[in-house]
Amino acid sequence: MFRVLLVDDEPLITRGLKALLNWEDYGFEVTCFAENGEEALEILKTGDIQLLITDILMPKMTGLELIQKAKGLWPELKCVVLSGYQEFAYVKEGLLLGIENYLLKPVDKEELLKTIQTISKKLFTTLDSNDHTKFTTLKENILWRLLNGEIDKNNWRERLSLYEMEVNHPFYGVSILDFENSGDEKVVAEIARYVEDTFSADCLYQLDQEFIIVFGGESAVYITECNHLLVDYLKKEQDMVGKFYLSLGNTVNGMDEIEESYLSARECKPLQIYMEPHVLISRQVYEDRQAILKKEQEWKENFTKELVKSKENLKKMIDQFYCSLMKKSGFLAPSVAKKYTIDFISYIHHSLKPDEFSYHTASIEKMVYATNIPQMKSILEEYCQELLLSINHQNKMRSPIVQNVLEYIHANYDQELSLKTFGHRFHVNPIYLGQLFQKEVGVVFSVYINHYRLKKAKELLKATNYRAGEIGKKVGYSDTTYFYKQFKKSVGVTPTEWRNL
Repeated sequence: MFRVLLVDDEPLITRGLKALLNWEDYGFEVTCFAENGEEALEILKTGDIQLLITDILMPKMTGLELIQKAKGLWPELKCVVLSGYQEFAYVKEGLLLGIENYLLKPVDKEELLKTIQTISKKLFTTLDSNDHTKFTTLKENILWRLLNGEIDKNNWRERLSLYEMEVNHPFYGVSILDFENSGDEKVVAEIARYVEDTFSADCLYQLDQEFIIVFGGESAVYITECNHLLVDYLKKEQDMVGKFYLSLGNTVNGMDEIEESYLSARECKPLQIYMEPHVLISRQVYEDRQAILKKEQEWKENFTKELVKSKENLKKMIDQFYCSLMKKSGFLAPSVAKKYTIDFISYIHHSLKPDEFSYHTASIEKMVYATNIPQMKSILEEYCQELLLSINHQNKMRSPIVQNVLEYIHANYDQELSLKTFGHRFHVNPIYLGQLFQKEVGVVFSVYINHYRLKKAKELLKATNYRAGEIGKKVGYSDTTYFYKQFKKSVGVTPTEWRNL
């Protein structure tokens, strides 16, 4: 980030300037404030400021005097002056000092934004290799937010263009590359270099996450052809890359719809387990989708039945689960293994319906942060062991009335539920029912329902492409805002952030 110092003898002005823009989106971080020139000069002597924005008329030292002294220390420092009125003599002196712009108060947001964009580009040209990496990371952050629908559609274009990304192609398509040697940073850098040098494309990658490619072009056919050419290159470089799969999202009309392309590419990824490696996976594979889903369902059912029957063979069964995922190629991308494991845990939990949800939630959260298959195996085994113990315990301790309430909640959590309606349904006093529920389950009725709904929401966020607001309604929250608030409060992140972990 480029560091910014704001100087004005009225603190309200500097705080207002900071609030006027989302500075980080343009590569800046407002780190310091000063109320006069002398205070600002002391801060500047640290040498860690790239942009100075200062008022002209201040006590002890004028803004122009401050700029003159600051430039003596740091000739490359970028400076912008503020004034409450237009005064040619000040403008002329400022230009002689090399200021970037002269802004009148109250500062116009659009003029400030254009000034910041221009300065950012100038600073970018002077970066060394380490700073260039930081700048690239800023671009990746903006692009990542766009792919996930987390950025204002009205200003993403100017933000990406600031980072020298082409945003005016008529067609775009997102592809996701999963490859065996993705942990080798040199291999990742070489593939990214090839892609960005050969195609009109930008790469987005973070260690232990997806390698995403955004292609732009004049037609859908051209983007598909780019993907085929990339597959050919990866095959030739197999010694470097290892086994790989390239998942192709739908081509969309313009960057405005890029989120749709990304989601469709993610839908293709799980099909890796049914295909030989070194291929392009696209929507065409979906022709057999129903047969695939049926096969998955049968396998889950059989595993769950065997799980209940035979605790002794648990480790062996889990090994078989992961072997079945790698049957085609011997290679399984961690993100794909994670998706299937989370789906599997959710299926087992839903099928056996234990009322104790804390260890289920904990297992899902551990799985989200797992980075390799041995970790996932360990988490799955621990979850299954705790599940079996819980089922055995609850069968011994549960009263029939509470068991009936729990079964009804698990089947109808998307409906309006209360102790009053349950009291009427099961012919019992609601107050007594609430006390009995808390005693046997360990939490109060309302907390249990809220946690159970959030648990189902987490499952849907990982297993489907429904928007977060739709998922909230599907699990029983009629108020989307309340759902977001409860999710953030309970989980610590927003629904969209959870989906992308």
